[in-house]
Order: sequence, then C-alpha cells, then structure tokens
Amino acid sequence: MVDSPSISRRQVLAAVGGSAIGVGGYVAGARSASRVPDWLAGRDCAPSPLATSQTDWPFDRHDRANTGRAPARAGPDWPLGQTWEREWPVNDIHGLRPLVVADGVVIAFVVAPPQSVLLGISNDDGRVIWRRTVEDAEYGQVFAASGMAFVEGEVPNSSVRFAARSLGDGTVFWTDSFSSHVPQTIADGRLLTVDRSPDRTRDDDHFAITAFDARTGVECWRAVHGGRPHDIAVADGRVIVPTRDHGVLALDPASGDRQWRSDVDGDTAVLVDGLIISRRFPGELRALSLSDGSLKWSVQSEHFLEGREGDDGTQYARPGFEVGAVTSEVVIYLLEVYSDYPQRLQARDLETGELLWDVGPEPTPVEFHGYSRPVVVGDDVLAIRYARREGSEDPPDALLRLSVGSGAERDRITFPADERVYPPVVADNTLFVPTEERLVAYT
Repeated sequence: MVDSPSISRRQVLAAVGGSAIGVGGYVAGARSASRVPDWLAGRDCAPSPLATSQTDWPFDRHDRANTGRAPARAGPDWPLGQTWEREWPVNDIHGLRPLVVADGVVIAFVVAPPQSVLLGISNDDGRVIWRRTVEDAEYGQVFAASGMAFVEGEVPNSSVRFAARSLGDGTVFWTDSFSSHVPQTIADGRLLTVDRSPDRTRDDDHFAITAFDARTGVECWRAVHGGRPHDIAVADGRVIVPTRDHGVLALDPASGDRQWRSDVDGDTAVLVDGLIISRRFPGELRALSLSDGSLKWSVQSEHFLEGREGDDGTQYARPGFEVGAVTSEVVIYLLEVYSDYPQRLQARDLETGELLWDVGPEPTPVEFHGYSRPVVVGDDVLAIRYARREGSEDPPDALLRLSVGSGAERDRITFPADERVYPPVVADNTLFVPTEERLVAYT
C-alpha cells in the first residue's frame, strides 16, 4: 500500500542527513525543545511522504490499513520449490515477532533472552546482511518504508527503546525512548505512536498519540484522548484508533484532532472499502462506517460448550474473532476457541456479516487444534495448522493453502514433526516461512 509517491533511497538519505548521521551510534529524537540534539536545532516538523510497495510485506498485517492481504503477484506460483533456507544465528529461541519484508530485505525479530537479535536478511539468497542486539524483544515491533526500518526494541546499555534504521545496513537515523504495546504506523510522512500512560503514570482513562517526522524524529504534534487503545490503522485521510469502553476514534493525521467517536467499542481495526472491521473481546465482530463510525453490522460467536462451562466447572468466554485478512468481499479470521474444542478458520461476507465458509475438524474436544492468523495472497488463504493429540504422535505443523471463495484446501506444505512453524508472509514472488530453527524461502 502506498503512503505517497515513491521516493528513492538517495532522497531518503538526503532527507535524514545521509552518512553524517549516526553510523553505528545513536541520535536522540526530539520530543521537546529541551531534548533537540545539535543536528536538529532550529528544524521544524516538515514530513515528506514515505512509500511502501504492495508486493512487499512492510507491516505486520501487510499495510497501514491492516488488511492482511497481498496481491497475487507478490507471491509465487504453485507448486512451489524451496529456494533457500537460513538457520537462525542464535540458539534456544523463545519465539519470533512477525516478519516484515521491504526493498529486498527480510527483517526478522528473533526473541532469545537475555539478548535477542534483529536481523536484516537478503530476499535473494538468505544472507544475513546486518545484525543488531535487542533486549526485551517479546513485545518488539517493526515496519518498513522508503528504505527505513522503524523498530521498537530496547538497545542494550542505553535508554533507546525505538530506532529508525537503514534497511540496507541497519545503521541508525534517529532514536527515542518511547515504547508502546500498540503498533506504530505512518501517515503522510509522520510516524504515529500511542502512549497509554500520557502523564507517565498509570492512567486507564486516557492515552496520548504523538506524531513525529518519520525521517528525522522531530515531534510534529501530540494529542490526548479518552480510552485505552490496542491498535491503530490508517486509510482515506483518517487515523482509526479503537478503544475499549470509549468507542472507536477517527483522528486527523495532520493534527491528532478527533473527527468522530463511535458509540461502540473495539479492540482492533482493519480498513477496507469505507468500512472498519473491528473485533471486541469476548466474541464480537463489527463493521462500522469509516466516514462517521455508524454501525453497519454486528455478529456474536456461539459457545461450543452448553452453558459455556467445562466438566470441571471452568467458565469459558465466547470464541474470539482474530481477524487475519479482509478483501473487498470477505472477512477471514481465526475463530479462537478457549475451551478444548478445536479452533476454526472462517469467512464472512464483508457487506452483511453472513457466514460464508467454515474450516476445521468436527467440533469435539481434542488436546489442541489451532491455526495461525490467516493471510490472503490473491485468491489464496495461507495459514499454519497446529495439532496436538493426547496418547498418540502429534501431527506435524503444516502450511495450508485454501480458496478465498470456499475455504477448500488447494495445497499444503508439511514440516518436520518436531519443528514449530510461525506465520508466513509473501513478497517479491517469494513465500517466506519462519520456523523455530530457520527461515525458508519458496518460489
């Protein structure tokens, strides 16, 4: 998804000062006049557009609107062949943050306490181009645009919690100390960050959203609103911030001013064709108008357990909607079941919320049966299937390729039985599948 007309890497370097800025060092970003470093003294916020490509995967959910959907040309043609694989250069990893891919570089956040690593890996052959050490990476986040990687992660032995880096070699353009469990994003050349404790104390009733010049770190504006957000999305000149108990907010990306607030709450937001698709725990999925926040439709999940209570008396919440991808026709999600019943992949009509298809085993208790959050590539749905069976050998993890229109299985890739597989992404006609041991590329 394109934030604006494409800008060359030379223009990127010129805009942020090129080699004059922090090769291997850290330059503090500006959040108040007292914190402006010498090289930024006298500079105003003057954001210039950043670009992303639809055939890359530059955000956790593909784009600024969180659609989880890439065009067919971003992925390879099936059947696939393995092109390369790269073992992770650390041992005993605890997990992986979602991959992003941009400008020929895969950015991998490998969680391996006490010191995790951020890797820049070549799309072409799997070479590690650059490597940086990061701490407390369990909640690390990264996205990329116009030759820059925007990374939330603690830099060892410093106050740095956020860094704008070069995609090409990992060097730093600017840094800051802000941190948030809410994803960052961009709008009109501004980096948008959410702070759920605006006065640096715990405050569940308000949050602050701050806009920085994405190329320099100069603060552009800061606004405080009511609510406790967990997500952010951008489309059609609006910044959408869903909150619990304070409605879904639409903000002006140029000022942070509120455009409207909805009467219903939300936890997440996906923006497609003038609609906001938002889930709310437990077990609600809603479509709102992007223009004014009015409710278009709402559905509620049903319990698999009669009376929502297990045999041991445990009370279970209604199954949750983990939205993976939204097209101009369907909403595709993981139905996250909290009891012993298997999880499911389902699709609903974008305009009405009507259930279109359902994928999963018979709804009877099992040790575990689940899926990763689904993504869409062209007319394919991709998701990892996980299964555990009590008293027998566990089925191996498998990447499923399903039809967007019907949910019918078209193909699958099965992995070794003892290897955990993480959600896939596509870019540059390549499918990237990370596991707990390696990153595998297929074309």
